[in-house]
Amino acid sequence: MPVRGQIVAMSVVLGALAVGLAPSIHAENWTRFRGPNGNGIATSVSFPATWTNDDYLWKIDLPGVGHSSPVGWGDRLFVTTGDTETGDITLHALSPSTGAQQWQQVFDGNTYAMHAGNSYASSTPAVDEHHVYFAWSAGGRLHCAALGHDGNEIWRTELGDFIGPHGFAASPMVVEGVVCVQVDHADAGYLIGIDAQSGEVRWRADRPAGKASYATPCVLPRGETGDAVVISQSMEGGLQLIDALTGTVVWQNATAFPARCVSSPMLVGETLVSICGGGGRGKLLVGMDVSAGPTQPTEKLTLTKQLPYVPTPLRVGNRALLWLDQGMVSMVDLSANGPPKKAVWTERVGGKFFGSPILAGDKVYCLSMDGRAVVIAADDEFELLGDNDLGHPSNATPAVHQDRLYLRTESTLACLGQE
Repeated sequence: MPVRGQIVAMSVVLGALAVGLAPSIHAENWTRFRGPNGNGIATSVSFPATWTNDDYLWKIDLPGVGHSSPVGWGDRLFVTTGDTETGDITLHALSPSTGAQQWQQVFDGNTYAMHAGNSYASSTPAVDEHHVYFAWSAGGRLHCAALGHDGNEIWRTELGDFIGPHGFAASPMVVEGVVCVQVDHADAGYLIGIDAQSGEVRWRADRPAGKASYATPCVLPRGETGDAVVISQSMEGGLQLIDALTGTVVWQNATAFPARCVSSPMLVGETLVSICGGGGRGKLLVGMDVSAGPTQPTEKLTLTKQLPYVPTPLRVGNRALLWLDQGMVSMVDLSANGPPKKAVWTERVGGKFFGSPILAGDKVYCLSMDGRAVVIAADDEFELLGDNDLGHPSNATPAVHQDRLYLRTESTLACLGQE
């Protein structure tokens, strides 16, 4: 998430969706922050590494300012924007093929203090075959709403207070009919499960209050039962495995993180990777072996150097690509037991980054704060393939939906087709 200096709850959701352990499929829906299960992977596509404005299938201006990423289901693309004068949030439904607006709904907000790298529309929506879901802050209270794909509001639920100097930015996700939202701030810490059809709160799993968190859950198979479980992360609460259907805490490692967590969790094979840090730099990467499923995982490795703080790592085969906030990129092999002795490679691409990288085909795309789309090869050797000017600043993460690449800046959204 684009908020530096925050502890991010690392929520990992384990469920019947074997995301992160399996590659993405052709023309699939991009259902949440960094796509299915948050792994940021779309394999059956190939987009250009360099382009100009003339190469876009379409490019539109967006009102206000936003750092959220677009999500999509079928013939609709959803993205949020924030009004800098009122704090109101607008949810837009667009045509993926043309960018034409199909509908929009405005939700009342209010202005409040936030980090310079945040916006009123930093939370990425989630979408399934029934609804699109999004969360926002208004009047010091958190809200979550579900809209039908036609724009009609289905339900709206108030989640409670949110007190944090950097503002709100956590993104929801959906697993087995439950909308999960992680909330961590000075007065409360919890993961909440909301019934996706009714909006009723099914459960709330509390943990110690502390610094605000912004990570989004991810999903892992639980085993023969097929029940979904959620791993939640914060500096004060550590790692928690929570059953997404009941809110029951299956296990907890309360001392996993000595600093705040900002990037989201991700899976490299059967290794769960999570990072904490501070001051714009990652300080500790913890790799947990989750091959045994929902039982207590074992610590597999730790890394303390050349780590990102805000950008979420990316799985490339059995390796983790670490895109650092300060414009360094590193590839590390996490497949062997014990910590890697050194990175496979580490190179500088320049700039600063709050957005996270995604893998599209055999290329990695990441957007810089000054509005560059940097493209590198997903390979054993570093190769800079492209450095493209987007024309506007960006703290967002690219999205791939229905074989198209979507690039969001603070005030524009552009679409690239395949090569």
